[in-house]
Amino acid sequence: MKISHKLSRLFRNATLLVTLSFMFLTLTSVRAYAQDPTCFNNVNIEPSFIAFTTTKESKLANWYQTTFGLNIVKEFSFPDGSVTGVLMHKGEFVIEVFNRKDALKKDDFIKKAKTEQWRGVMKFGIYTNANLATLKQCLKNKGIKAGRIFKDEKLNIDLLQVIDPEQNILEIISRTNKL
Repeated sequence: MKISHKLSRLFRNATLLVTLSFMFLTLTSVRAYAQDPTCFNNVNIEPSFIAFTTTKESKLANWYQTTFGLNIVKEFSFPDGSVTGVLMHKGEFVIEVFNRKDALKKDDFIKKAKTEQWRGVMKFGIYTNANLATLKQCLKNKGIKAGRIFKDEKLNIDLLQVIDPEQNILEIISRTNKL
């Protein structure tokens, strides 16, 4: 009886130790996340849907998920395996990334071509309620290419230029005054 009682007590103590350790690790990871939020945690982004095609090896989806604090809705794969992808969102701001085995890089067509020479989307804008100067500094602190802030007086907007790892240009737009 004494051995059984000691084993039972030892088991309870071990269970308590494991439970407390788990709780500590959980609280530590929650606290670490709260101390290192994305620059967009307190920024409202107006509804948008943006899709990218990139290479199989690309980390573009991870960059958008991390930068904007997006939640993954689904990951998918074409039946033949030629394309995988991910659909993510934060509210009604949605990003979809297609990773293709046969994706071509822009300079596969013409060496030394400039991005602005290619047909298609040159840049895209997303409307926010962000303080662009604060957002710019936060992004730069995280190593993200956040460039100039342009004040367009005719449109009554301010635009912060951000460049993703694959040289796509985003204009983060804040309305100066409602039109």
